[in-house]
Amino acid sequence: MPVGENLRAIRERRGLSQAELWRRSGVAQPSISEIETGHRGAQIRTLTKLADALGVPVAELFREETPPKVPPPPKTPLTDEPESEFDARFGATDLESAEALREKVGAEFDAINGYIKQLKAAGVEEEAFPLRLALARQEKAAHRLYAIQSRELDLARVAEFGEARQVHDRVAGYAPRIAEAEAFWTSVIEAEEGWSEVKDAAG
Repeated sequence: MPVGENLRAIRERRGLSQAELWRRSGVAQPSISEIETGHRGAQIRTLTKLADALGVPVAELFREETPPKVPPPPKTPLTDEPESEFDARFGATDLESAEALREKVGAEFDAINGYIKQLKAAGVEEEAFPLRLALARQEKAAHRLYAIQSRELDLARVAEFGEARQVHDRVAGYAPRIAEAEAFWTSVIEAEEGWSEVKDAAG
């Protein structure tokens, strides 16, 4: 943020008019107006007078706003695994390995939820790619986790009670809406790739 914009922002936060700042600092009102609008620069002596009148260090007038720092996303290999590969892994599980897979995908789901909270706390907007991608991951992980839990329950009932139950070998057998989650994921990726191509062409 330029010096003039900082000066105006601090003055307005203090509830001061340019005329009042003139009276307090001794810097003429027209000069204050020109500095704030960027029509003229200011010597450090002038800025010191203004800063003193505002009760802030001179450095505050030179402060640059930094964009929100986006934290790195968590590693979620099982959530990111292609549908066909994950289904092969999913369909091969017995009761013990289904429990282990549930714990791993559950940990990824928790990590994604934590990451989404971090993004929102950092001020990342809903339409920004990092948040859209995280939400797509969240939905995929939720469907896969639900399917694993359901398969694990079916396997347990068959093993413990001898129930004649259909144990599905694909995530979609337990979570029909997984196709929507996969489509959402794909659309987010494709949209970002398309936008990147447009920006590259424009550049």
